[in-house]
Amino acid sequence: MASTGYRMKYIDSDMNERSIRERSIQRLEYVEEHAPCGRFEIRAATNELWDAHEVRSLQQRGLWDVEWMEPGDENHEGGWRILGLGEVGRNVLRKWRERKIS
Repeated sequence: MASTGYRMKYIDSDMNERSIRERSIQRLEYVEEHAPCGRFEIRAATNELWDAHEVRSLQQRGLWDVEWMEPGDENHEGGWRILGLGEVGRNVLRKWRERKIS
């Protein structure tokens, strides 16, 4: 997944202005097509390792919904499974695509 370094601004689920990089957009596109998906499935399909920090960060911004697999994992550092895109994630992806077409 090569990226150009392009960024886009959006409003997250807490109504804060954020920017998102093309790499994260590519992650959203993958999840849109393959959810639900966990880290081992993603690694096998893409040969990339998505770390828990990135998954947690995008979850906190409302971009996708995640199920954390480790009982008592309050810091969300263990196993995870992305269930699908959240409303913010779907909107960001739509705006990204509209921007690319323009």
